[in-house]
Amino acid sequence: MGVLLDFPQALAERRQHAIFSDFTDDYVSTSWVSTLTDSGTAGVGDAAGGIMALVASDGTVADNDEAYLESPNETFLFANNKPLLFEARIQFTEANTDDANIIVGMKDAVAADTLLDNGGGPAASYTGAVFFKVDGGTNWQFETSISGAQTTTDLTAANANNLSKVVQTAGGASYQTLRISFEPYSSTAAKVNGFIDGVHVVSHDFTYTSATEMQLCAGVKNGGANVETLNIDYMGGWQLR
Repeated sequence: MGVLLDFPQALAERRQHAIFSDFTDDYVSTSWVSTLTDSGTAGVGDAAGGIMALVASDGTVADNDEAYLESPNETFLFANNKPLLFEARIQFTEANTDDANIIVGMKDAVAADTLLDNGGGPAASYTGAVFFKVDGGTNWQFETSISGAQTTTDLTAANANNLSKVVQTAGGASYQTLRISFEPYSSTAAKVNGFIDGVHVVSHDFTYTSATEMQLCAGVKNGGANVETLNIDYMGGWQLR
């Protein structure tokens, strides 16, 4: 009788494309790429569990200084029969009341002004699905986008599209886990679901025709003359090949 081989984990998952980091090693641009303006920084220091700290500015702190961390190449794509999962565990404490601008998720062409100036939210045209928070607000919003066709859900308690029916406050002393799932059900349409700390908070019926490849990303932008910092415990994306 033959012996049943016990496949290595990597072989068992060979149909899955994945990028994941626990941010325990020193930051190097081959694993993740940073987009920094106004002397902002991205770095891994001494912190339990490994933490990537994105600091929007250094030296002369100003409104709209920004810092982003993204996977180095666009290797994820909204496509039929290719479900996709993104997850990140993040934390930020407002330097000034409600001034921080934050983005976490997947999008193409991560660059300066991925978050628009003056609390403008994500770029006006991109392929992606993201959680974000804007200057002047204190709760999460969720957006899906193909070029300029965008659907945005403000996760307030009053919004009927907030499935949790309670305000989803962004930031604070505790870490939050943000998850996005892309679940295609035809060659043109999918359900895109957002979860915060394991709670299903939003679902978009999403037409993904003409989607382009995406990067994993997280970013922070100052909303005033106080430096804002985004801490990332881990970030990853998984998609069926």
